[in-house]
Amino acid sequence: MAVSVITPTRLLPDRVAMLMELNRSLSRNRCPVEHVIVVDGNPGASIPAELVERATIITSPRPIGQAAARNLGLVVAQGDWITSADDDDWLHPHSIDRRLEAIAGQPGALWAAGYCTDDDSVDPEIMPAGFCSPGAIWQAWPSPHHPIPLGPTTLLVQANLLKRAGGWMGLPQGEDIGMMMAVTSLAPGVVIDAYVYHIRLHGGQMTKTSWFDDLELLSRRSAWERGAAISAQQLPGRVLIAAP
Repeated sequence: MAVSVITPTRLLPDRVAMLMELNRSLSRNRCPVEHVIVVDGNPGASIPAELVERATIITSPRPIGQAAARNLGLVVAQGDWITSADDDDWLHPHSIDRRLEAIAGQPGALWAAGYCTDDDSVDPEIMPAGFCSPGAIWQAWPSPHHPIPLGPTTLLVQANLLKRAGGWMGLPQGEDIGMMMAVTSLAPGVVIDAYVYHIRLHGGQMTKTSWFDDLELLSRRSAWERGAAISAQQLPGRVLIAAP
């Protein structure tokens, strides 16, 4: 089964080496992997020849943001399964293979996820490994004020399910959380007991910017309420109260 990995990037000079490391990390899987790179608002960027040879690249001359970039990448992606990765992170060896194997071993599963590491620590594993019925991930997230139960970039999703869910949510940030709430509330899946994604810590991260917290809670609330609305449809008769 072929997998497409979608990466939005502004292709800034301090990110190019990290993006190339991400690209190389994808080859440490047995399954065929397509890397879809969406260059956001940097028309004069010089794309390294290695990436031109090894990736599917589309560019937008004007800034469009991560959500739009990911969704445009979804349009051109050829894989039967989709995941995403930020341009400053990388995937653990065989992390895609492991998620595909988990899906194949769990009848009806249309997505798989795992845990993250970063330069200092590992995920607290809020969501235990195992089968997840539709809505289980949202139910493990009591309110937007609580930590999210999974890292959204660890999700490997059937392409048709992701498109049916509307792709990534149109938010300035937290769009991947909104995607996770839709996908995992619409279909069953499985969380595997493995670290599949590495977050690189550095001063240029979005989370390190002075403005990041301005819209973070509102973005998370939007994603949380998306999960609530879809879960209500999946669980007839249940009354769900919007989070403050």
